Amino acid sequence: MADDPLLQRVGLRIRVAAVACVTVGVALTIGALLLVAMLRGRLDHAATTAASLRARDIAALAEAGALPHQLALPGEETAFVQVIDRAGSVIASTENISGEPAISTVRPTGTNALKLTIPIPPLDQRSMRVIVINATTNAGVLTVYAGENLGNADGTTSAIVTVLAIGLPMLVLIVAAVTWWAVGRTLRPVRDITSTMADITASDLHRRVEVPTARDEIGQLATTVNATLARLDISVEQQRRFVADASHELRGPLAALRADLEISISHPDRTMWQNVARDTLGDVERLQHLTDDLLVLARIDNELPQLPGPVDLAVIVVEALHALRRQDIQLTTVGLATPAITDGDDFQLRRMVRNLIHNAEEHATSHVNITLQTTSGILRLTVADDGPGIPPGHREQIFERFVRLDTARTRDSGGTGLGLAIVHDVVTNHHGTITITDTNPHGATFTVDLPERPGL
Repeated sequence: MADDPLLQRVGLRIRVAAVACVTVGVALTIGALLLVAMLRGRLDHAATTAASLRARDIAALAEAGALPHQLALPGEETAFVQVIDRAGSVIASTENISGEPAISTVRPTGTNALKLTIPIPPLDQRSMRVIVINATTNAGVLTVYAGENLGNADGTTSAIVTVLAIGLPMLVLIVAAVTWWAVGRTLRPVRDITSTMADITASDLHRRVEVPTARDEIGQLATTVNATLARLDISVEQQRRFVADASHELRGPLAALRADLEISISHPDRTMWQNVARDTLGDVERLQHLTDDLLVLARIDNELPQLPGPVDLAVIVVEALHALRRQDIQLTTVGLATPAITDGDDFQLRRMVRNLIHNAEEHATSHVNITLQTTSGILRLTVADDGPGIPPGHREQIFERFVRLDTARTRDSGGTGLGLAIVHDVVTNHHGTITITDTNPHGATFTVDLPERPGL
C-alpha cells in the first residue's frame, strides 16, 4: 500500500481531507439512518397507541350496550372507527366512512388484537394503521376496526430525509474545507523546513530551520533537523580541517623529497648518493606511515559496520609486544595470561592496541607497564610509561587529528599526529572510554575500558 503510485502522486493534504470526509460521511450516514429509523418508529408507535386506545374505548361501549350507530370521533379527518357483526354487516362507524362496507374481512381470534397497515380508499389514505379487536356483547361477538392515519408519519419522515440528504453533503463539504485549511496550516512549518533544507548546501550548513513555538511533533522535527544540521556542520568542518591538515602533512615530505632529488640531479658530481638514498628513504617511510594512518582513519570513518565477533584482547596485546623496537625498556605485564574477550572489529582493535603501546614506547624513559583485567563486565587495558607525561590541559587535545605536543614529538621524529586519534575513534566505535592520568612519579597512563563479551 505504501508503494502505491497513486498514493505517491496524491499529496498528504488531499489524503487527510479525503480520509476526514469519508470518516465523517460514514459516521453521519449511520447516524442519519439511526435517526430516521428511531423517528419513524416513534411515529408508528404513536399511531398504533392512538388506534389501540380508540378501539378499546369503542369495544368497551359495545360490551356495555351503549354503542351508538353513528360514532363521534375527534379528528375524523385522520382517523376512523368501524364496528361489524359476525355476519359482516356494519353496525356502527364514524361519519367519514358512513355507508361504506366493511373495510376488511380480517378478524382476530379471541381477545388478541391485530395490527394492520392497509390503504383506506374512502378516506383517500394509502397507508393507515388499523387495530382490530373483538368485543363480546349480548348480540354476539362484534369486531372493532380503529384506524390512524400514517400520512403525517410518512410526511415527517420524508421531510427529515430531505433535510438530511441536503445537509449531510454540505456538512461533509464543510469538514473537507476545514480539514484542508487545518492541515495546510499545520503543514506550513513543514513546508518552511523543506524549503530551508532545499536551500542549504555544504557551504552553509551553519543555517538552521525555524523552530515553531508550539512544542508539538513539528517542533520536535524542527529541533531534530537543527541538531542533525549541527552534527553535519561539525562533521563537514572536521572533514575540511582533516583534508587541509592531511594536505599540509603530505606536502612536507614531498617537498623535501623533491628538493633533495633536484639538488642531487643538478650537482651529480658533488652528491653523496648513499646519503641522498638514506634521506629519501626516511621521507618515503614518513609518507608511508602517514598514508597508512590516513587509510585507517578513512576505514574507521566510512566503512560499513561489520558484525562484531569475539576478539581476545590479551592475544592482541601479546602480539603487539613482539613488535617493540626499543631494547632498553623494562616491560612489566599483568593479566595477559587470562583471556579477555570483547565483541568488536579485530583489525581496529589491533591497531588501537599497537598505537597505544607504540606511544608508550616512544615516550618512556625506561619503563612501560601494561595491565589487562576484568571488572564487573568491563575489560580494562592500562598502558603506563615513565616519560614526560601529558599536561592536564592537553589531555583532550591529544586525541585530535594531527595534534603533536611540542614537548613530546615533532614532524622530524616521524610522528604523524594520528596515532592517538585512531585510538580514540576505535574505542568510541566499540562503545568504550579512554582516559589519561599521571603515572607515579612521572609519566602518562592511558586507561581503555571496553565492554566484556556477554555470556562469559
